[in-house]
Amino acid sequence: MGLAERKERDKAELKDTILEAAKSILLKHGIKGLSIRKIANNVEYSPATIYLYFKDKDEIMHELMEMGFKLMNSYMSESISELDPVKRINGIGKAYIKFGLEKKDWYDLMFNSEKPMKHIEKCLEEWDEGMAMFALLAATCKQAIDKLGLQGVNERILALHLWSCVHGLVNLAQTERLEIVEQNNAKELLEKTLDSMMKTIFR
Repeated sequence: MGLAERKERDKAELKDTILEAAKSILLKHGIKGLSIRKIANNVEYSPATIYLYFKDKDEIMHELMEMGFKLMNSYMSESISELDPVKRINGIGKAYIKFGLEKKDWYDLMFNSEKPMKHIEKCLEEWDEGMAMFALLAATCKQAIDKLGLQGVNERILALHLWSCVHGLVNLAQTERLEIVEQNNAKELLEKTLDSMMKTIFR
């Protein structure tokens, strides 16, 4: 490996280290507890070094969101290839559940953490991974609506309906509220609930 390649590798590794430190701080202290100085102290570099990679904490937050959605997308890759739109929706939902239960730290960061206003504005412009995922779900809903001849159903509203229901189920499981309903069986219970919802909507 040449000097240039080694420098690029070291830069990439430091960037990953910065992002991991930021994620750790966010999950422990929330967005109000996140600062460039805290990240710098965590990785044992000066704040000036952090600014070489990110202009502010909003850019760090955006980068973490994109990373999280890429990871979630890897969970959904098999389901996305399903030709039948109803089965594809069901598969996407189960992959979402699996991701939420297995990657709780990423899930909390992506969907449950407090977000600064600048980050929200940036997401509206550049939330590439997240918006692409929602667009895929909405397009799949449109295919299912057309296939089944459902009247008066809007694909974006249906996609929001499905997303909010599955998101709520994952949050109930993560906060152990589902233990009240059925102990030690969260994943199976969530999948059965998803199957029931699918049958109700697409019967």
